[in-house]
Amino acid sequence: MENLSLFQRLMNYLLGTDRKMFQEVNIDREVVDEILQIARNSYPKEFVAMLQGKVKDNVLLIDGLLFLPGETSDQGAVMNLFMMPLIDEGIGSVHSHPGYNANPSGADLHFFSKNGLFHMIIAQPYTLDSINAYNSFGERVDFKVI
Repeated sequence: MENLSLFQRLMNYLLGTDRKMFQEVNIDREVVDEILQIARNSYPKEFVAMLQGKVKDNVLLIDGLLFLPGETSDQGAVMNLFMMPLIDEGIGSVHSHPGYNANPSGADLHFFSKNGLFHMIIAQPYTLDSINAYNSFGERVDFKVI
């Protein structure tokens, strides 16, 4: 981006195209433990949160959760994204499914394409093995718990 004009840099920032890509995803153990606990406690309703993190040296590190006002049910979960802080490190999302399927729905895929780089879905039995992760295109992504 060193040769880009100020206008081009501003447009990249506003469009979200300035975010660095990553080769590896690491998630803090405490974040995973919190996701597992919230999913179990929310059942049979879904829960949803934004993932906080940053990309450094081609590694995406997820180190927190951001909860926004919204509504949940056993059919879905909705966040009021307009409540997202302007200055944050929101990098994607996590939500639970009340059944045993952690694959994204059509609505999930649409959300992924518009909101972040990395997304997680956790399904029953709400263990580490029942979490699937996806990029913004809905393609499966591997991650490591650190």
